[in-house]
Order: sequence, then C-alpha cells, then structure tokens
Amino acid sequence: MKLIIKLLFSSLLVFLVLTITLLLLVVEDKPKLRARPDITPEQIARGKQIFVENDPRRLATGTIARASIEQRDLDLAVNYFVNQYFGGVAGLTIKQDRAIIESTLKLPSNPLGNYLNLTIELKQTHSLPEIDHLSLGKLRIPGLIANNLSKSIYSLILPDADWKALQAMIRKVRFINKRMIVTYKWHENLPTKLSGALLPEQEQHRIEVYQQRLVILTRAPKKHLSLTELTQPLFQLANERSRRSDPIGENRAVILVLTLYANRLTLNKIIPSLKSQYRPIWRTVTLNQRNDLSKHYLVSATLAAYAGTPLADAIGLYKELEDSRGGSGFSFIDMTANRAGTLMGELAVQNPSQAGKIQAFMSTAQERDIIPKTADLPEYLAEQEFNRLYGGLEGAAYQKMMQKIEHRIAQLPINKQ
Repeated sequence: MKLIIKLLFSSLLVFLVLTITLLLLVVEDKPKLRARPDITPEQIARGKQIFVENDPRRLATGTIARASIEQRDLDLAVNYFVNQYFGGVAGLTIKQDRAIIESTLKLPSNPLGNYLNLTIELKQTHSLPEIDHLSLGKLRIPGLIANNLSKSIYSLILPDADWKALQAMIRKVRFINKRMIVTYKWHENLPTKLSGALLPEQEQHRIEVYQQRLVILTRAPKKHLSLTELTQPLFQLANERSRRSDPIGENRAVILVLTLYANRLTLNKIIPSLKSQYRPIWRTVTLNQRNDLSKHYLVSATLAAYAGTPLADAIGLYKELEDSRGGSGFSFIDMTANRAGTLMGELAVQNPSQAGKIQAFMSTAQERDIIPKTADLPEYLAEQEFNRLYGGLEGAAYQKMMQKIEHRIAQLPINKQ
C-alpha cells in the first residue's frame, strides 16, 4: 500500500513539474506584437472590392479559377479575426513558399507572465499548405504534431463543416513574395456544404424558429411595419426560449432574422436548405418613420452581435463616406441609427444576464426607447460640403456633432438595462 502511495505521489510530482515547466516555456512577460489600430473605412472599401473581383458565385460549376490576394489584405483579415474572437493581435508575412502568422494574446494576471506569443509557419505543398512548425513562447512544436493538432481543433470548433468539400474545391495554394495565389474549382452547392462552418446545426434551428414566427407576423395586412412591431414579439419568444436555452444565442438569431428581412434578403442565403414555407411576405420596415434607418440599425446590431463593434463602426462610417461621394450624401441621421443599433447588438450578447434583460426590455420597447430623435440632424451632405462644414473626420465640428449624437444615445432607456 505504501509503495502504491509513493508511486502516485511521485507521478503527481512529475506531472506538476512538467506542467510548470511547460507554462514557463509558453507564457512570457512581454508581447511579441503590440496593439494595432482599428479597421478603417478605407480598408473596408478595399475588402469589399477584393470580394467583388474574386466573387466565385458568378462562375459556372466546374470552372477552374484563380484568386490573387496581397499580403496586406490577408494581414488585415487575420488580425481582425484574432482580435474579435480571441481578443489578441496578429500579423501575417508572406515569403517565397512560406507564410508566417504571429499572434499575441493577453492573459489574465498571473505570476508566470501576461502574454501568450504564438508563431505558425506554413509551408507550400502540392495542394493545401501545411504547418512547418508552431511556436508557443519558447516551446517549438514540430509540424507533424502541429498538423494533427490543428485538424482536431478544426473538428472541435467547426464540427458541422464539410472540410472534404472545401479540400476538393481548393486545388493549390501558392505563396510568393507578399502575395497568396489560390487555384480552386468552383461548385455552386459548396455554400450548402459549408453552411455548418458559419452556422452550426443548433444555431440554424434557432434561426428557423424565429423565421417561422416572422412569417406569421408579416401576414398582417400592412404595407409598412414599425421595427418594434417585429422586435417585441420576437424578443418575447426569445425570452421564453431562454429559460431552457442560451439567451445570447437566441438574441443573435433574432437580430439576424430581422436584419435579413428588413434588407429583403432571403434566409436561404445563409441556410440554403431552409424550407420554402418559411418565406415571409415582404413589408417595408421603418424606424423613426424611415425604412433606411431600420436597415442601418439592424445591420449594425448584427455586426456588433456577431463580430464586434470596431467593424460595425467602420462599416457604418464607410457607408456614409460612400454616399457623400456620389450617393445620397453623408448623413448624421444614418450614423445615429448605426450607433444605436451597435449599442443594442452589444448589450444583447454582453453576457447571459444582460442578454436576458435586453430580451425583457425589447419585448415592450417603443422606438423612442431604442433610437433618439434624428429629424433635426444634418444629412445629404456631399463630400465637398461635408469637408467644408465639418472639417472632415478629424474636424472639430464633426467631433462636436458626434458627441451630440453619443449624448442622445446615452440618454436612451435601453442603456438603463
């Protein structure tokens, strides 16, 4: 018996020593990468242009195509992904036949160190890239182990994605100096096979539940529906379902369903297998008696709920800058709807307790509770006029106007939840 106890104690001691040693190698005192600035409207515009140039949906099934993407654009995408999903900083460097991804994650305060520095070096192969090696702090992990580990992580994070379909699509990835070239074979049913990567089965089911209720709500014999005529019953349903489900997930589903409907986008865009009977009757959705404001509000809410506020702010600002360059013009009214929608999206997913409070609030909220008055704010400003009156985005007059908008938003009842 004493021998067994000694063996157990020795094993535990060895395990603790190995664990501490591993942590000392992995955790570090200094970050490898420093914080980087938020995404700008110009970068959003460039990302949109890249997608348009490489949009595969215009291709016929079976077509072999090639997409060429610059390092700076991939670097932006990698950094945004790591920042939003892990709260860290990342960077990408592309060399001949190689791509290096570096990332720094801030850890909770502890005596071993405050940062986890990660480096992944990818090497070019005849098809998809493979990990040459992976470094966690001072610990270097060989490619064979790292590749097997990455496959397990992919399956754990995105269990519903059809990775075989993706691998069959991508024929080759090449790394040349500061550029990645992807050769692929397009299949029009690929979005259906990969839908689980974006929306797991459980989340798709949630969305279908709210879509069914939306179909019933839109049968009302009205040409126009106030946004709150939809938010009240849908968030009430979310509140009921959250007694046995995740309130954050329920809120995300409600916001997404409303956003697609207000913008007249079919849910089949993201769930191709959705049944045809779940198609609502199209009505104009208004906010402050304007249909454009409901779109601004909901798109920003979705971006905040699913992705985070920096991107929501950038896209809202980008839209207004684009309008000032030949569209309807820069609008502080639209910017107010963007900021109000972002606020609602943030609060709806902040934590389970807050998500429940927002459900209860939105179940009875009127328009005045979720968006301030906007009729007196300037709009339809062409770029030249906007710059003359407000000094551009850095001008004192622009900053003063934005402070006025933020003050109004801060006074909204939704902030008191």
